[in-house]
Amino acid sequence: MKLMPRSLLWRTLLVLVAALVLSQVASLYLLNEYVTRPRTAFGMGQFVSHLKTISAALQTMAPEQQHEFIGRIAEKEGIRISPARGNERMRPAGDVPPMRMFRERVREIFGPEAEVYVRSAQESADEAGKRQRPQVLWIKLPAGERDFWVAFPRGRIERDPTSALLAWTVAGLAIAALATFFIVWRLNRPLADLARAAERVGTGADLPPIQESGPSEVRVVMSAFNRMQEGLQKARSDRATFLAGVSHDLRTPLSRLRLELEMLEGRVEPGTRKAMVEDLDDMNAIIDQFIDFMRSEASEALSPVSLPELARSCAERAARGGARVTCELQELPLVMLRALAMQRAVDNLIGNAVRHAGGDIVLRVRRSPDGAELSVLDRGPGIPAQLVERLKEPFTRRDDSRSGSSGAGLGLAIASRVAELHGGRLDLLPHEGGGLEARLTLPIAA
Repeated sequence: MKLMPRSLLWRTLLVLVAALVLSQVASLYLLNEYVTRPRTAFGMGQFVSHLKTISAALQTMAPEQQHEFIGRIAEKEGIRISPARGNERMRPAGDVPPMRMFRERVREIFGPEAEVYVRSAQESADEAGKRQRPQVLWIKLPAGERDFWVAFPRGRIERDPTSALLAWTVAGLAIAALATFFIVWRLNRPLADLARAAERVGTGADLPPIQESGPSEVRVVMSAFNRMQEGLQKARSDRATFLAGVSHDLRTPLSRLRLELEMLEGRVEPGTRKAMVEDLDDMNAIIDQFIDFMRSEASEALSPVSLPELARSCAERAARGGARVTCELQELPLVMLRALAMQRAVDNLIGNAVRHAGGDIVLRVRRSPDGAELSVLDRGPGIPAQLVERLKEPFTRRDDSRSGSSGAGLGLAIASRVAELHGGRLDLLPHEGGGLEARLTLPIAA
């Protein structure tokens, strides 16, 4: 199981989020060590000094002045002061880092016996049995002959950073996500164009140069792709021109040989003459295969085609040439195909079956879970499993000695290329009962 996502978007987002989390952890540590703690200690020191001033003021005041002073302090500063009676239920505040620091400051001013308290009655249990955090702290201040309780909000010495940290984290993650989507969007647009162009070039299509956009590194790749595509187009054009010229030049002497052979009728043994005619037919078939292989099927426009009708016309054409072809055609919806390219693929599959198997051939069209299937079935020797993929390559034949009339080794390559051009595939499968099933599987739009 791979934990690292495969897409550029999620990988970039993961890296940015991880970097952001580490950055925030480091920032929080440094902020706490060099800003928050010193400022908290300074604020606590000022507040404890203020409490000392209040204690000193209460010591010098008469009772009626103390009452007026306590009221003024409560109104202006929110600090409640009340005389200590000795029956208050108090307990020491919890030993957490901010409280520990505050307790140290209190003891520095009021002596080692000073303590910070919380009122036990303020603690109430919720439904889950968890104690709520007291929000009011108490300190006993000596003021001459009397002691006073001073109550003040806990926020005067510490603040709960949870909401701030949560907001900071959410904002950071949102910024990281937006930045990631922007970066990947800027990268993905030209890369998606490049991927689509590469896929179409792989099918043999001639495309205009793709627009070079995006970051400089991506533009360099796109520029190299355009140069590569230009070179491929030139190579295909040169190769097509070369083969067209060769085929034209070869057909003339072949036609002349055929004519001379016809004129030799009666002066050459019939068996010899028949073998020479078959050789000439094989050479013409090889030239036809070369020309078919060099054609660019991608240049043909897609059109709605009835696959059963196309198969029937191919079977009739093969039957006129002497093949025994039986059709098993299931009605299918129209499929968007390049009709001439698909016809060449089927003709090549039927030609292979006639050449290598002979006998009765079945041409089957039916619907399958993967789409539409067009199969050519024969009762020949079949193909060993280890040779299946190799025989789909151009100029590859099962007969490595290249003797006999097995063609140029382009029939299956043409059929496989046409299938891939339509988003399908060519499978060479063993036929139940012996023989071979050459199956073209084509997608059908839902």
